[in-house]
Amino acid sequence: MKHLLTVILSILALVATVTGCDGAHRYDARLVRADSLMRPDPDSALAIVQAVDRDSLTREGDRAYRDLLLTQARYRCYITATSDSDINRALSYYRAHSGEREKLTRALIYKGTVMDELGHPDSAMLYYKQAEATAAPDDYFNLGQINTRIGSLYRIHYANEEICFDKYSKALHYYQITGNKPMQQNSLYNMAVCSSVLNVNDSKRYLQQALDLAIELKDSFYIYKCQERMCNLLAIKESKLSEARKIALNCLRDYSDYVGNELFLDIAYINACQGYNDSARYYLGLVDSKEIQADGQNKVKQNLTLSIIFLNEGDTIKSNYYNTIKSTIADSIDNNTEKNQIQHIEILKNKEISRIKNQRIKNLQWVIWALALLFIAILAVLILYYYHRFHYIKSIIEALKKTDVDKHEELLNELKNKDSRMSQLVENLVAFIQITIDSTEHDSPAVIRRRLKENVGSVVNDDFWDELMSNLDKRHDGIMTKLAENPRLSENDLRFMGLMCCGFNYVEIAITLGYSPYYISQKRIKLAKKLALKIPLQEYLDSLLHKK
Repeated sequence: MKHLLTVILSILALVATVTGCDGAHRYDARLVRADSLMRPDPDSALAIVQAVDRDSLTREGDRAYRDLLLTQARYRCYITATSDSDINRALSYYRAHSGEREKLTRALIYKGTVMDELGHPDSAMLYYKQAEATAAPDDYFNLGQINTRIGSLYRIHYANEEICFDKYSKALHYYQITGNKPMQQNSLYNMAVCSSVLNVNDSKRYLQQALDLAIELKDSFYIYKCQERMCNLLAIKESKLSEARKIALNCLRDYSDYVGNELFLDIAYINACQGYNDSARYYLGLVDSKEIQADGQNKVKQNLTLSIIFLNEGDTIKSNYYNTIKSTIADSIDNNTEKNQIQHIEILKNKEISRIKNQRIKNLQWVIWALALLFIAILAVLILYYYHRFHYIKSIIEALKKTDVDKHEELLNELKNKDSRMSQLVENLVAFIQITIDSTEHDSPAVIRRRLKENVGSVVNDDFWDELMSNLDKRHDGIMTKLAENPRLSENDLRFMGLMCCGFNYVEIAITLGYSPYYISQKRIKLAKKLALKIPLQEYLDSLLHKK
């Protein structure tokens, strides 16, 4: 039984070892260093990765790691991708090595970012959803990254702001678990941008939270972005032009390194609304028209400002013309086919992810059921085993109550006249058996079993067996010596037959040797086979005893 339990535990340990092994190996120290710098100092990370010659790396895993880090570092350093060859090599490797789950998740994320930068938002969505399905449940940072990128994909390609807000909210949740404040700040800012369409007060609240984090982190870039966005809300949503103008001018003065198209368009709009057409035209002239061609929201703002300027000048024809362009762009944003396409892809992938999760749950349920059945089977075997061990003493005792001790009395009478030492030993044994019988009236089987274990060794010891064998040899012409000449008989077999020669029945022999009555019955059959007897063992021993 102990052997069976050992085998089962060994199998379970082996399974745990195999399933727990992630197959990862030690990577090149330079790449590990670059990975550690990826978030706090992406420029240094990029420099380290670029300094590592791919051809000098001998292991395929190191080359794949370098390809992944190179793509990641370029993205974080705002270097637009022109090819997906590097990330494709990394993705192929990690798909073939299931133990690298976190790196596979990252490879899928950055494959999505590359596809988005190459102008394929539908493919980007596909890879983001694959990353979401691959990520471990506790891989909070990557799950935050996935939701951030999906939210940005929707926002850039004009999807519903409610969906964007939901994605950024999930990202914020994951970043809060990790305690990553820079990414919390990013999520809050994006939530503010999305909610500006839904609820201005909520948008301002999220902006203030993002601004507080930016001030805490001393992040001047996000301080500028939050203030620029607040300027936009005050001007466009609440028509608080004076407050908006003050914030805009402060941004121009304090954060000139970060000023871009959004702030120029906001100041131009504010000036146009206040009737300062020259100033409005001046700031419109600072806008990079090439950059805003892909940004529908900024194009709407640009044409809206031009419409106001011409309206101020009394040129209603041009004012209506730019207003019409503005409306057309806004309508195209609401009915964008790319939005429908990426939404459709996400819906399909969500269904697939749900199906995979449900299948995993079913598989897990089957495994749990199988383990439960195995546990029940092992438990049943153990219960039966210990039930047998616990109650076989009781069965012996019940049989002892029916035992006839006349033969023992005859033996004792004979021994008293010939061998006082042997007489004492047999008396001790008989007394022990009788005590065992008497104890059944008031002791439980557990107590009897413990007493047997403690006392049998002291009563039936080596001296007892030596005296018994010597006495039988003296009285019956060396019967035990002759039996010992048979090489097939063990010492235990000789002791068993010695007790039979003394007249003990199979129940008493069971108590003396510590066996069950059933085992004793089988033992007699086995000994008869060893001796090649054609008569019962007891009859054979009686014949030897009466040769004298």
